[in-house]
Amino acid sequence: MAHVLDTRQLGRPGIIAATAVETTDGLALFDTGPESTFRNIAAGLRNLGFEPGDVRHVFISHIHFDHAGGAWRFAELGATVYVHPRGAPHLIDPEKLLASATRIFGDDMEKLWGRVESIPQDRLRILEDRDVTRIGGLEVLALATPGHATHHHVYQWEDNVFGGDVAGVQLGGGPPIPPFVPPELDVEAWEESIRKIRELGASKLYLPHFGLATGTVSSHLDALAERVRRWADWFRDRMRVGDDQERLTPAFAEYEAEDLRKGGAAQEQLADYEAADPSCMAVGAALRYWRKHHPEEVIPR
Repeated sequence: MAHVLDTRQLGRPGIIAATAVETTDGLALFDTGPESTFRNIAAGLRNLGFEPGDVRHVFISHIHFDHAGGAWRFAELGATVYVHPRGAPHLIDPEKLLASATRIFGDDMEKLWGRVESIPQDRLRILEDRDVTRIGGLEVLALATPGHATHHHVYQWEDNVFGGDVAGVQLGGGPPIPPFVPPELDVEAWEESIRKIRELGASKLYLPHFGLATGTVSSHLDALAERVRRWADWFRDRMRVGDDQERLTPAFAEYEAEDLRKGGAAQEQLADYEAADPSCMAVGAALRYWRKHHPEEVIPR
């Protein structure tokens, strides 16, 4: 049985989730949320009749702090943490990750993410693409799915998939959107990852942002794939006419908000989408993507 746990980061419900799955070998937790919300996750577990120490396995989709920041707390309680090979070094020694995030979030680091500590190497298990982990009677398939981040996995068990960020952000029954973030946005890789998720044929999709996706998995992925390409092309076209980051930041915020409204999001949901996936992050990500991967496509005309 799967349970969605609300981290309630900064007191806001419905933004960041972890998913707990009951097994015959303790709980398996898919993502943890940031360390700043560990007490909220612990309270959610207790409401289900469990303790944080009952989490014996932690599967990390990727190492961004809103997904993996609390992993060290569960490792400290004896859990094994499973992660992509590119992510493992940063969980063992988070110094570079902390420095990079501090440049972005500055004095808000502790408020947003809490403490970040090293995970001992003997508590980590590196999973390669299509590795299967057996936990009691449960089999968990790891699938390498870059696009949002090069070190990204989605996980399948039975008829379920935990999609991480590459499967999109969908809040309160609104439309699924792709969280474009620097520095590893890769549109073609993202499209291929969506294809790989689709081939799993799962009927339930769990998202860190947020919970069990509404509608069919196929329709969710269709809408997500369309936005990945359309949003990327929007940035390309604006770059061709010479728009820089200063112009693009407010323009894309408006474009995304209108896209959300057209997709069925209520006006009051827009602030939640912005909290889960800040529109300003997409600008730096898209500029870097086009200049790195297709510089000939964005020469001003």
